[in-house]
Amino acid sequence: MKDHIQSMLMWGLIAVALLVLGALYIWSPVCEGLLELANGNLVHMKCFYTGQATTVLAVLLLVAAISAVITKQAHAPIIIAIGIFFIVMTYQSFLGIGICLKETMACHQTAFWIRGGGVLTILLGILACFKKQKEQS
Repeated sequence: MKDHIQSMLMWGLIAVALLVLGALYIWSPVCEGLLELANGNLVHMKCFYTGQATTVLAVLLLVAAISAVITKQAHAPIIIAIGIFFIVMTYQSFLGIGICLKETMACHQTAFWIRGGGVLTILLGILACFKKQKEQS
């Protein structure tokens, strides 16, 4: 029974990772436009790079969850950290990249999905952490 609950949590994390990847590439992709700089060069918007970084985080979460299902060991601190980075990545800060400033841009919907995935990842990571502590005591 103990392994069953741990396995369910990890399958939940796999679903969250696939949900974030689906949002990024299928039903809520980031902005596709380019910015023209003063010198005439075209560059991607911030949300493009946020999407790329979030893809890496989602793949890391997927790998961590699959390895936890196979080895029956959850790495709760890593999972919680990935969830925090999902959320932080969508805000412009020294850790995050941010999204476009205009509220009408498509990346605001993508950020909603990424932040939701981050919250779910943190919650499942905390549950896995409590589950691990309960088994040790």
